[in-house]
Amino acid sequence: MYHFRLSLLTTGILLAAGQLQAEDLTSSDTAHSLEQIQVKSSTVADHDASMTSEGSERYGSRATNTATRMVLSPRETPQSVSVISRQQMDDFNLDSVAEVMQRTPGVSVKAQDTERLQLFARGFEITNFLYDGMPSTRISSLGKQAALSDTIIYDRIEVLRGATGLLNGIGNPSATVNLVRKKPTRDFSGQVGAEVNSWDGYRGELDAGGSLIGSGRIRGRFVSAYEQGESFLDHYENEKQVLYGVVEADLFDSTLLTVGMDYMDYDPMGSTWGSLPLFYSDGGIADLDRDINPATDWSSWAQDSQTVFVNLEHQFENGWYSKFSYTLQENNYDAELASAGGGQLNRDGSGKTLWSGRFVEDKTQDTFDLYANGPFALFGRQHELVLGASHSKADRDYTGQSPVSINNVVPNLFNWDGNIPKPKWAAPNTVEEQTTTQTSVYATARFKPSDALAIIAGGQVVDWETETQGMNWQGPLDEHFEENGEVVPYLGVIYDLNDHHSIYASYTSIFQPQTVRDANNQILDPEEGNSIEAGLKSEFNEGRLNTTVAIFRTNQDNLAESTGQPITGGPANSVAYRAVDGAETNGFELEAAGEILPHWQVQAGYTYRITEDPDGDEVNTTSPEDMVRIGTQYRFQGGLQGLTVGAGLSWQNKTYAFVTRPGASGDFKFVQEAYTLVDLMARYQVTEALAVAANASNLTDEKYYNNLGFYNGGYYGDARKFSLSLDYRFR
Repeated sequence: MYHFRLSLLTTGILLAAGQLQAEDLTSSDTAHSLEQIQVKSSTVADHDASMTSEGSERYGSRATNTATRMVLSPRETPQSVSVISRQQMDDFNLDSVAEVMQRTPGVSVKAQDTERLQLFARGFEITNFLYDGMPSTRISSLGKQAALSDTIIYDRIEVLRGATGLLNGIGNPSATVNLVRKKPTRDFSGQVGAEVNSWDGYRGELDAGGSLIGSGRIRGRFVSAYEQGESFLDHYENEKQVLYGVVEADLFDSTLLTVGMDYMDYDPMGSTWGSLPLFYSDGGIADLDRDINPATDWSSWAQDSQTVFVNLEHQFENGWYSKFSYTLQENNYDAELASAGGGQLNRDGSGKTLWSGRFVEDKTQDTFDLYANGPFALFGRQHELVLGASHSKADRDYTGQSPVSINNVVPNLFNWDGNIPKPKWAAPNTVEEQTTTQTSVYATARFKPSDALAIIAGGQVVDWETETQGMNWQGPLDEHFEENGEVVPYLGVIYDLNDHHSIYASYTSIFQPQTVRDANNQILDPEEGNSIEAGLKSEFNEGRLNTTVAIFRTNQDNLAESTGQPITGGPANSVAYRAVDGAETNGFELEAAGEILPHWQVQAGYTYRITEDPDGDEVNTTSPEDMVRIGTQYRFQGGLQGLTVGAGLSWQNKTYAFVTRPGASGDFKFVQEAYTLVDLMARYQVTEALAVAANASNLTDEKYYNNLGFYNGGYYGDARKFSLSLDYRFR
């Protein structure tokens, strides 16, 4: 009964919008009851104007639509949401999504190796990503390309914490990351930038755009970045190129067509595969040098991605707005890897052997989305409604190969330069062809029973299906999983205590099909549960500063927890998970974002969370229970006008993993103690157009494990880095 067809809802959207557009709200039948209601018309450009961060010189945002597709202020949104603005990304040289997430309140980043980065919020991995509000289907893959994406093409990055099935259909209890691209401007303007850093790296940037014809009805923008450099790791280097182009055309005064594309080529050498050993073969703890690279010098996880997108938007005179979007995404990698993941490390550096293999994946995804939102009248008051439908199809082709022959002995890990000849690769031993489709319809209404009370109610109905065929190490592969008619409800309530403070509460369910496997190579059942959140939201300085105090609870069955170990009898790149029933997460968050005093911007947050199974044992212990994230910037006036200084601080308490220790009969609890990372920045505006800036990340050169337990090892976080940059802006 819950299975709806996309065509039916599409027809309903158009009929509803048309009916409300044709309705005369000032007719004699409704004039008396609606005399206090005013429907304001606006242009398509006005719809996104309040959310755009570029040029605002502020941290945080005045509005977001990631939670509901309605443009709401942070105070009107009944969930915790953080917005990393263009200004904050520029201040601290946050050139990748992973670097942004490392400084986002409530979010942590774990590196499995040099190219596989996992993002976590509230103790769970973030797997939901939106691009300009459009979902990207999750497909099991070795690559973690979203975290590696370059940020030069984005206006802002929004992070909505907690389960977010209202728009995604997949109610992941961690967070949803919305990557919002830059838009063209009517006036010609641009920026050229150059940067050098202490890791023998350099970066160049170009960003230019404006009207393409005299009337300004067609506008374009082109963005490009190129960077190359080394790392704190021995014999590791990376090269990255980014291109982005977008054109907007006003087809009519209230109709906007947008066509764009983006491309990233990511080409590293010396890519690690897995982690460093935590112990010597005699059971002693191995506190290895941070710069040791266990990979060969040719080991590479080369990746590229391309996206083409088309948006058609229309603003109706009665306040209704509609948008159709199509996105074609292609993500590919060719990984030729060899890294010292086998054997046991002796005190003299011997004993380690190479894991090696070639893995190739090509993924293509088509996504369609259509929605309309606008005001409607009921019981003498004005409310807001969103109706939408989404469909995506993703195809994934994957092959795995082993070397024909290779000298897999690492003579001495302590001084190894990775110089081993690249092998020839045997015929594929794993071939997978996978197709995943997701179709959903959604509806959300924001009711205003009174000026002080808002109730947001809605949900999404999801059909999800994945089919995999081919072969792996066990023989022929033919798997099919589907979930039809899954209902993901959502309810939020916001009550204004006065002009500055509101209390809120929200509820949503969790439904998440899983692709990870247990130690017996069986896919885990879908994760299910519910999530609730409540708190206080406040506005200060006429909305320029927003604060949140939130408490949350999440209950889950079939929660996937990584064992950190390979699947028994599986390939070396496999990781076994276990399903935890009755897991409960409790926590609270504090956040402030915006202008606390004139010329002083800040984004600061504290998060506490703990996850336990029914026996009271902690789960997801490699994610911190306590985190602090602070980013702040001050612009001097008077005699020091032109100087801007800032600082960032990231602190988290201890994490731990249960690992196997040589010579020990049981699991060993390996602990990473609490640590603090400090970043600094300073920029001086030499002229109106030219600025020079200096940055330092991990100023105190803190040595810490960024990840524990993966393949029974650990991975160090980045060492200290200094950078110097020039920025020239023209118009």
